This record gives sequence, structure tokens and C-alpha cells, in this order.
Amino acid sequence: MKKLKYILFISLVILVSCKGKEGGGGDGGVDPPPPVPSPKAATLSAPAKNSECLDGENVEFKWAASENTNSYEIVIKNLLTQSLVTQTTTSTTVTIKLTKGQPYSWYIISKSNTTTDTAESEKWKFYLKGDPVANYSPFPADLISPKSEATVSAGSIKFEWSGSDADSGDTLTYDIYVDTSNPPTNRIKANHTSSSINHPINNAGTYYWKIITKDNSGSNSDSGVSKFKVAN
Repeated sequence: MKKLKYILFISLVILVSCKGKEGGGGDGGVDPPPPVPSPKAATLSAPAKNSECLDGENVEFKWAASENTNSYEIVIKNLLTQSLVTQTTTSTTVTIKLTKGQPYSWYIISKSNTTTDTAESEKWKFYLKGDPVANYSPFPADLISPKSEATVSAGSIKFEWSGSDADSGDTLTYDIYVDTSNPPTNRIKANHTSSSINHPINNAGTYYWKIITKDNSGSNSDSGVSKFKVAN
């Protein structure tokens, strides 16, 4: 009888041990859940890049659907006043009323309900037609480098920007201003034909820079001021 009880006890221990291994306990662990996919950037469609937009105040914006996306936020900036218009939608088209005769930029932020990750599209510019004009002013330049609030080493500093114009036949030139005062009034180069320039700064401190974009019809635009620091 004692021998029988001992055999039953050993059998029970082995059975429990086997079930524990099969159940994924101990060192086996549990497989982690798959990662949540992030939204992809949307592809813009209309208004076209660097275009002269159709007449009227109501502008229709269109873009292609992006993967892993539940909603879109459109961000529109008036490039003269710097004012923003934003709107969230689940569609890939939206009509927004804007002021005529003004330059704008726009882009799309893709969002998901299952992650806080977002994705931004390219940023496009356009002019919304107003009263008939023979020539449009250039778009304000996008300041690329030095980035706003960046710290760079003293010495030869490379300034980079991007210019564009709705009038495809225009030739653009640039006046570059770099100064320790805001707004900068020290013009380091006039009528520059490329979109970059190297300029020496040897003294540490806070500096401000901007670009005036000019076309061959006498029109111009101001990029606005960006700030950076120089360290020895």
C-alpha cells in the first residue's frame, strides 16, 4: 500500500511539472505583442507645388491616402502674415476659405488611433489668385541652415536656403543679411545667384539672419528672421 501511494505521488509530481512546461511558464515566457505600425506620410496632390491657384476664396486641398492612418490634420500658413489655419478630417480632400492674393504653404500630418506617432508630408507653396497681376512676388525663402536656435562653431559658416516663384520664367537673386541685432541690417552679399553661401564669423554670440528674394521683375519677399548661436 505504501509503495502504491509513493508511485502515485511521484506520478502526480511529474504530471504537474510537465503541465508547467507546456503552459509556457518558467523560462519559456510569453511572446511580446507585435509593434503598432506608425502612420505613413501622405502624398500631396492639389493645389500643385509652386502654383498659381484658381480664382476664388474657397480652395480645395487634395492628397492621397496614407497607410496606417485614421485621420489627417492639414496645416496652412499665410506666408505674409504667418497666420495658421488647421483642420482635422478623415477624408483626403477638404475645402477651406482663404484670403485672395496671398502666398501660402500647406502640408498634411497623418495620425493613427493606435499610436502617438505621426508622419508629415512634404510642404508645398502656392499663390491664391487675387486681382489680375502681371507678375507674382517670389515665395519667401525657406531658411535651412543654420537651423533656428542651433549652436554652430566659430569660423566659416555655411548658410543655406530654398527659393521658389510661381512665375516659372523668373530669375531669382538673393540678398543675405547676418547681424547681432534683430532684425539684421548688415547685408553680407547682394544679388547672390545660388541658394548657399559661406561667411566667416569668429566671435561667439547670438546672431540673426534672413534672406530677401528678388525676381527680375523687381518684386521681392522677406524670409523672416532666424536666430542661431556661435560658440568658440
